[in-house]
Amino acid sequence: MKIAAVCVPAALFAGVLKRDSPAMALLIALAAALVVLGSALGAAGEVLAFVEEVAGAAGVSETALTALVKALGLAVASRLTADLCRDSGMGAAASAAELAGAASALWAALPVMRGVFETVRELL
Repeated sequence: MKIAAVCVPAALFAGVLKRDSPAMALLIALAAALVVLGSALGAAGEVLAFVEEVAGAAGVSETALTALVKALGLAVASRLTADLCRDSGMGAAASAAELAGAASALWAALPVMRGVFETVRELL
């Protein structure tokens, strides 16, 4: 409900202002996104603690878990950036943000991919 209480009025205000003041509309959208993201981080901390507990019990390596969390964070950040770029009419910048997010997620997953490669090489 808190998220809706922030997003709905922000979307209405941004929609009204977009025609006359696109910069102000973008700032309202950015402010709403930051408020929602800030409130989501509190819940994300609890979820992360639970995932770490389950991963420890299941024997998942810390390297794999760190890579997963980094990739997830990069995906959220690049998606938010791309959406804000699209809202401001910058489609090329949005595509670049998505591409950079995908490349960064691959970079974050390199330790896991190296581990898989080493395991396969040992099996051969």
